[in-house]
Amino acid sequence: MEHDSAASSNVNVAETEFQREDLIRSLIPAGEPRISDYETSKRIGSGAFGSVFLVRHKESQQIFAMKEMAKRNLNTPEHVKAAFIERDILTFADCPFVVSMLCSFPTTSYLCMVMEYVGGGDCRTLLNTRGPFSVPMARLYFAEAVLAVEYLHSYGVVHRDLKPENLLITSAGHIKVTDFGLSKLGVMMPNTNTYKPSAEDISREFQDHEFCGTPGYIAPEVILMKGYGRPVDWWAMGIILYELLMGYRPFNGNSCPEMYENVINGDIIWDSNETIPPDAQDLITQLLRKNPVDRLGTGGAFEIKGHAFLRDLDFDNLLIQKPVYVPQLASDLFFINHYNMMKHLVPEDEKGTSEDNKWFDFQNFTSSSERLSKAERFFPNN
Repeated sequence: MEHDSAASSNVNVAETEFQREDLIRSLIPAGEPRISDYETSKRIGSGAFGSVFLVRHKESQQIFAMKEMAKRNLNTPEHVKAAFIERDILTFADCPFVVSMLCSFPTTSYLCMVMEYVGGGDCRTLLNTRGPFSVPMARLYFAEAVLAVEYLHSYGVVHRDLKPENLLITSAGHIKVTDFGLSKLGVMMPNTNTYKPSAEDISREFQDHEFCGTPGYIAPEVILMKGYGRPVDWWAMGIILYELLMGYRPFNGNSCPEMYENVINGDIIWDSNETIPPDAQDLITQLLRKNPVDRLGTGGAFEIKGHAFLRDLDFDNLLIQKPVYVPQLASDLFFINHYNMMKHLVPEDEKGTSEDNKWFDFQNFTSSSERLSKAERFFPNN
């Protein structure tokens, strides 16, 4: 009987993998999106492989964010694979607390992803300008990020770079998780009781020992290169909650090696002058357990959602809860950057070929979600 149960588990895991692939394939459009569909405004962000621009879809007149990754910077198979994984995650992601994507396509020099524009800034900027958050504000933002991580983990996505910079604030004052450039795909969690991985399996899902993340948010098991899994995201969430409430991270150092030593062997320091609720301290302490097997959340997000610090929240209706902070958005958001627009509209950009990294097949980077067709259908250009 034990053999039959294991075989059934493998079938369920395989079925969910096929479901994810079918979902991605179903979103490939009949008419391919292209760079000339958009007008480009200002640059609103930058990263290791490219920049993010504010753009306007000509047909619908809606404003979006376009991430451009320079092909010349994607100079290894690992970099290219990471770009496609980010595209795949954004293509099938459909969660109110995760940034959504409309389409992706290659140009001569770039891989482009058009995403929803989240205009309220990010938690890092808000921390820098306003200081530590109030307990109600930190609680709501943290709870919404927990739902985002729970959703991602259910599809086998481990974010690996959760930090305040990647928690965007919507115009309504809610949270959306972004930036999947370092994310990794594992096994989807099927909606069945048949497949029940152990805490040890979840904690050592990836055995490639890849050192990945942002210093200050990297979990001990990543630093020790012992293999890791979904619990690295819950560690980062513990760091984030501490930082939202205190204004700084619990483990620091004058250098990265010193910081990593503190992460592995140091204790959480609670400033006696700070009025952090005991239940918040307890939640953070359980999220920052050194052993991922013992870390809160390893058994599932329900462990975190049921904690006393979050117990009064209605997780099914967070979006209708009145936020503590609502950002003030500029009335005149969009202006055309003619330099960037002319750069994008060079005719050969439509061909999607390049001398840079010509040994990689970037043409199949094209994808689209039904959100794009809906935008074109319901918001026609007047």
